[in-house]
Amino acid sequence: MRLISSLIGLISRLLSIVGIAAIMVAYLLYDFMSRTEISDIRDDLPSTAIVFTGDFDRIDLGLELLSSGRVERLFITGVNGDAGLNVDRFPKQFDLSPEQASWIAEGKIVLLPDAHSTIENALETSCWLDKQAGTNRVALITSQPHMARASVALQHAIFPTSVVRVTSTPYNAHDESLLDLSEFSKFSLTWFATLLPRSLWPGNEPTICLDG
Repeated sequence: MRLISSLIGLISRLLSIVGIAAIMVAYLLYDFMSRTEISDIRDDLPSTAIVFTGDFDRIDLGLELLSSGRVERLFITGVNGDAGLNVDRFPKQFDLSPEQASWIAEGKIVLLPDAHSTIENALETSCWLDKQAGTNRVALITSQPHMARASVALQHAIFPTSVVRVTSTPYNAHDESLLDLSEFSKFSLTWFATLLPRSLWPGNEPTICLDG
């Protein structure tokens, strides 16, 4: 009888663990899918837009929103060789007009070079926003497949500042009916990693975070 009772207790605990794991996976899947939904760019965008570098069309969209007056400043994190970018050559790379190029000196376009991963992008953004007064809402610009992990990393880094998701991917470029298991795995790892204390986040601390 003791053996049967022990087995029943073990099975019960295993079922509880499996149940909790299933609930967590279901929640992560829901959060992942909701963050990858494509929606039109709204007219009421925040005044500050954040670009996580990667595809150049992310920067193109940010510059378009800034030039049209739909955002007032553009922060671009990860402007380095890994992303095929260079701070000094940026105006030439994106064929900026003299007026647009002057926005860099004026602070309407901010370029920072130290982030080499999504989590470092979020950290670099967070440390920059810490120096900006009154920013409680930002627009995140990145590609649609990258949006889930980028937005959760940024959201955890800058909470309680809210994040509006703006995708740079053309609407017909991604099949929402397919689950990208690779991105879902990266999203899940990012989700858990960025719940840890900031000192334990994987990646290097960007220079702006060390400047005090």
